[in-house]
Amino acid sequence: MESDGPSTFERRLTELRHEFRTPVGHMIGYAELIDEELDEDGQKAYRHDLAAIMAAGQKMLALIDQHLGSNRKSVDDIDLEDVQYSLRLHLNHIGGYAEIMREEAVERGEMEISRDLDHIGEAERTVLSLIENLLGFLSPEAKEAPVLEQDVGDTALPVSGKKFASASIVGIGGEILIVDDNVMNRELLTRRLARGGYKSKAVSSGTDALVELQQYRYDLILLDYMMPGLSGLETLQAIKANSQLRSMPVIMLSASDEADVMVSCILSGAEDYVVKPFNPVLLIARINSCLERVRLRRNTAQQIKVFISSPGDVIPERQIAKMVVGRINEEFSGRAILVPIMWEEEPLLASDTFQAQIHPPRETEIYLGILWSRIGSPLPDTIRRPDGTAYESGTAYEFEDALEGHRQTGKPEMLLYIKHGAPEISLSDKSLVLDRLDQIDRLAAYREKALMGEDGTYVAAFHVFDTIDQFETMLETHLRKLVRTIMSG
Repeated sequence: MESDGPSTFERRLTELRHEFRTPVGHMIGYAELIDEELDEDGQKAYRHDLAAIMAAGQKMLALIDQHLGSNRKSVDDIDLEDVQYSLRLHLNHIGGYAEIMREEAVERGEMEISRDLDHIGEAERTVLSLIENLLGFLSPEAKEAPVLEQDVGDTALPVSGKKFASASIVGIGGEILIVDDNVMNRELLTRRLARGGYKSKAVSSGTDALVELQQYRYDLILLDYMMPGLSGLETLQAIKANSQLRSMPVIMLSASDEADVMVSCILSGAEDYVVKPFNPVLLIARINSCLERVRLRRNTAQQIKVFISSPGDVIPERQIAKMVVGRINEEFSGRAILVPIMWEEEPLLASDTFQAQIHPPRETEIYLGILWSRIGSPLPDTIRRPDGTAYESGTAYEFEDALEGHRQTGKPEMLLYIKHGAPEISLSDKSLVLDRLDQIDRLAAYREKALMGEDGTYVAAFHVFDTIDQFETMLETHLRKLVRTIMSG
């Protein structure tokens, strides 16, 4: 009886191993060529880095055979997160060592080596594209395997004539909090992270770190293990005990390589542990790998878009709303992620209106409106209600668009907050005073029209607050409950 032959999945897997092995072989091959052509001085300058590139390439080949071998019979047999993480780790090593070599080659004026490094960079881009398209390549729903080419657009690595940092290899940037009591350690880490494509802030104690984390969200924390006062381990435990901070990844740094110290850090929630003095290239690679794992986890979380609507008189409240969204995201990390939509953070072009360039409120999951003393700016005559009447302002358009969407589809959920009290206005500018009084009257008229029925009863619920602290507390409570409701639905 004749065999049916290999399955579609097995054929794709065979093709995928080939697609991976080819550019990895290029990286190893060009490194070997450089190594063979070096003179004695060149060997002193480059031999270590070349050996590291070739070793990382060989490890990638072994990983390809291990994770994508012919013994895998379906996508379920492959731990996609593990293979992506492992391959990226070694790809970061290759890119980091290549960066050091490129800088050395530029200083020494050795352009031939720089050109060979360009070839290695091209191969890195191809491998990166394969890693990012791994699920699509193997998916049983795909009729054909995706075509993977050298050019990967925005994810491309800088090549000849440009220095590149290892962090840019996988397109990972971000903001990192450095916690170390030694001033030189803080300076060295700050400079190294800047070269790696990261922004950072450094503090000198665990106590300062906890204060900073209450005010600002970082993508990752580099935390020294041994510090006076609140130790690194105690700081780590405090972070992981806080529901709003615990999902923030922490890499511990320590001069101790004792196993029990490492184990205590990992068991307390650290993502990784790096021994001092650390290799700067490997540190950046470990940071990249850590953030990549976080990114993969977040990609599986349910996305909940939050449209934040208001005129320009409640800017502090808008910033508070963004901070609350950040805290909710930390709390629900890996399960749900709130995506705030705010006009001030969009790249609005002067060639079109505000409303035409912002994600439609009706196509979000939560509408968050904040009102106080302004109805907002007028809209161009081209934007009108379906019945042809003009909207009172952009804020009115956003509210009504969201409300109509809710009536038709059940979403977005509508949250409306109204601030009490009169704004402080300088009486020296009469036109400014008159304009604000007109805005207050127009807002009052719109609120009565939109929120009240003909009999004077409220037909739409809203929340009232007096202080920004009240607003923050209310909003966080309401958003948390709404996220849970949306997730359970």
